[in-house]
Amino acid sequence: MVALKTAPQSIEKALKPLQKVPNSLVWEILDGQVLYRRGYKDVMKKLKTIEEIMGTSSYQSLINSYFLGILFSQLDRQKYDILTNEIGVHFKKNDNTSNDIAIYNRLSANQISRKYTDYPAKLVIEIDIDIDPDSMPDVDYLNKKTQKMLDFGVEKVIWVLTNSKQVIVATPDKSWQTLDWSAEIDLFDGLTFNIQAYLIERGIV
Repeated sequence: MVALKTAPQSIEKALKPLQKVPNSLVWEILDGQVLYRRGYKDVMKKLKTIEEIMGTSSYQSLINSYFLGILFSQLDRQKYDILTNEIGVHFKKNDNTSNDIAIYNRLSANQISRKYTDYPAKLVIEIDIDIDPDSMPDVDYLNKKTQKMLDFGVEKVIWVLTNSKQVIVATPDKSWQTLDWSAEIDLFDGLTFNIQAYLIERGIV
């Protein structure tokens, strides 16, 4: 009988079942592809806690609040609903996303539920990309998610990218614009925004 050699430790390690990623680290599922939260690998390696990667920065939150301030103070609330707090959107089975801010035509009672919405918003605002880049490169993710929302019926998608200080405005007619955030940019229903001017006013820039 021939004695079997013990496999090298590195091979044994490679053959071990992969550790299951908990659902709390899943950000979205687009077209069946699971996209993980940025920083999820540090959580899996126990270098960070889930709580450390789930929140947004004060910088992102301030910009979010800037938009909400404009919308809640100036938009006709009898005509529109302003939904925030990562509102979930269901396209179809295994195809879900979320939005930082979404403006809807005023929703009826039967359109409000404890599930993800399956109605397209008129306007979606996204602040930065929060998925792990190994799940999908940032540019691919931005393009894919934006086009899916437009195909779903969203009339305008606005991305604010804080690192590059750019704003991307996308509409169904393919006239996507990439603008410096110092520009006065059309938001919705005659409203405009200027992120740089706001940050200067706050003494942040």
